[in-house]
Amino acid sequence: MPKVESDRNIRYVEGAVLSMLRLRRYLLSRGVDPDEVESRIRKQALGMLEASGLPKEKIVKVLNELKHVVDTLVEIVESSDIGSEREE
Repeated sequence: MPKVESDRNIRYVEGAVLSMLRLRRYLLSRGVDPDEVESRIRKQALGMLEASGLPKEKIVKVLNELKHVVDTLVEIVESSDIGSEREE
């Protein structure tokens, strides 16, 4: 019987991205060598992706969806005045 892809499995893949980012920031703030940081975050992320139980094709699809959303959000922020100083 094939595994059912649930929102939980998909969220685990999505969570791997944020975990990778947070671990990267943490390790860099602790002065860990950048090459070592890259090695550690890749290992951790790969473990989370494998633990999701999703097939490779689905993992890639979810990651590409995330990439699209982030790219879109970057475009929105870059073309807006968010964060700029405003006169009142």
